[in-house]
Amino acid sequence: MNNYKVCILAAGVGNRMGNFTKHFNKALIPVQGKPAINHILEKIPKNIETIVALGHLKDGLRAYIETAYPERRFTFVEVDRYTGPGTGPGYSLLKCRAFLECPFVYESADTLFLESISIPDQNWFGVARVLNTERFCSVKIKEGKIVRIDDKNKNNNQLAFIGLAGVKDYPHFWRALEENQNLIGGEIQVSNGFKALLNYGLIPIEFTWFDTGTPQSYKHALENYPNGPSFGGKNEL
Repeated sequence: MNNYKVCILAAGVGNRMGNFTKHFNKALIPVQGKPAINHILEKIPKNIETIVALGHLKDGLRAYIETAYPERRFTFVEVDRYTGPGTGPGYSLLKCRAFLECPFVYESADTLFLESISIPDQNWFGVARVLNTERFCSVKIKEGKIVRIDDKNKNNNQLAFIGLAGVKDYPHFWRALEENQNLIGGEIQVSNGFKALLNYGLIPIEFTWFDTGTPQSYKHALENYPNGPSFGGKNEL
């Protein structure tokens, strides 16, 4: 299956990282001697077109990607609003829609993992076990399928969404994301679209997850990627 694309969301300011992302985009945070975006792109087959959503300090990130990977196909999408109420990953992804009218893999720029990326020949959700799912988008599973998605609320789930997913039934995903732009934590979340895929089959795929989105989880990634344990929320305040 070669008729799919990958979309990396790298527009956000990365406020949770404080001064780490004041002068450069969160995708350029160093992990094991090279920017996080390198680890992400090395998981993507070279013949697959990659859509990159740009916003915060976009010029530096684009210049780095084009210089480091001149042989690869990129489409850069500049997101007009990437901070404040009504923005968020769902908003940035919608801005990329024109280039993603096909099966695609969605990935956040602060998500690292060990395993290979599955192709989107089915709808799948990347998950990892965490101690407390209340802070995350999380899932309930029954008979090998996801039957409920909860976004940042108190529940008994054990698996959190890591910011990595495959979308096969993209028309249903886009329709739902367009129609449901309710804010969660002040942002439009991608879960608004993925909830529609529950009716078409959405399977969980467990990954060894290293989150670079907060100082505590970034510290865990620096100490454990790629040979240590998966991030499980242990270092969160």
